[in-house]
Amino acid sequence: MKKEKLVVAILGGVAVLSLGAQTSIAAGDAATSQVQIKLQPGNANKPVDPVVPNEDPNDHTGETGNVGLLTIDKVTPFEFGEHELTEDAETFSITAKNPNIQVSDRRGEGQGWALQVGLSAFLDAKDTDKVLKGAELVIPDGHLQTTAGNVSKKPEEFAVKLEADGKGMATLMQADKDSGMGSWADVLDGKDIKLLVPAGNYSGEYSATLNWSLVDAPTK
Repeated sequence: MKKEKLVVAILGGVAVLSLGAQTSIAAGDAATSQVQIKLQPGNANKPVDPVVPNEDPNDHTGETGNVGLLTIDKVTPFEFGEHELTEDAETFSITAKNPNIQVSDRRGEGQGWALQVGLSAFLDAKDTDKVLKGAELVIPDGHLQTTAGNVSKKPEEFAVKLEADGKGMATLMQADKDSGMGSWADVLDGKDIKLLVPAGNYSGEYSATLNWSLVDAPTK
């Protein structure tokens, strides 16, 4: 019984003290102020740095130096090396580390864009009448990299197969409306970049051209 009375007495005392501590506080003043910034389109006269630089900082292979508000900044060359002919169809891969294709959109309007690519015929360096027949180039799905903290939605990237005839274009990367702003690199695995060469071709030192086209709106 003593314990119960003691508890009641303490609670009651707290209640009295709490009521005695109440005071009135006068309302203070208030104000607002503005924070402003004006963002303009990027510097159209300056090339964009690569998101994925080459291992050697002095090696600028693949950098286009293109300027503008919507640019192709880098395209790693596809080198397949030297191989012997056999009686079978062959598939070859490139050896470059972190091959990539980079696009930058500094317009600041979110219009979207599409990167397309086509492949010319393979011609021999010494005899341009000699053509590598039936060749196909496969560019795989890669993974996208951008600059730190980029808040834009990422573009899409696609695997493509190109016939070496210079007749068709395929979409490798595409940014829909309100995506793909800033710089984006499609980083590929070199082992998955394949050149398919049928049997029965002449020996030779062949080269072809990849023709890249950056359209200022989505194409699909």
